[in-house]
Amino acid sequence: MGDAPACGRVAQGSRSTGVIGMWRLIKHRRDDRGAAAVEFALVLPILVLLLFGIIEFGIVYDAQLTITHAAREGARVASVGGNVASAVAAQTSGLTGVTYTLTPVTNSPTRGSYYEVTVRYTYPLDIPLWGSRSLHLTSTAQMRKEN
Repeated sequence: MGDAPACGRVAQGSRSTGVIGMWRLIKHRRDDRGAAAVEFALVLPILVLLLFGIIEFGIVYDAQLTITHAAREGARVASVGGNVASAVAAQTSGLTGVTYTLTPVTNSPTRGSYYEVTVRYTYPLDIPLWGSRSLHLTSTAQMRKEN
């Protein structure tokens, strides 16, 4: 009947599929157990840095939007003759240490004069494994004087 082995016999080249082959597989698996922990320990700092970097970017972006809105609102209030300090403070109530400058600017007689409000904020950037730094945010808005 050709080259097929008889029932119960193992073919000559397939001895590794038996008990010895399983033992080699288990032994090989046991040797690799610590490799995943080492790889995770190498990748973890990069993942932490990336995660906290994304979170800090979102917070800084929100602060930039807040001071941009405060500068625009301060210029609008200044153009109609209101209190700029209270307008900027109301818009930046969640931020501490916000400063602003109000500058009346006179242009040519055809264009009229306008107000320029600059809002500044220093954000304490703190990312684990990166260190602490200060990020200076600034926004300027101009509006024509209405009265």
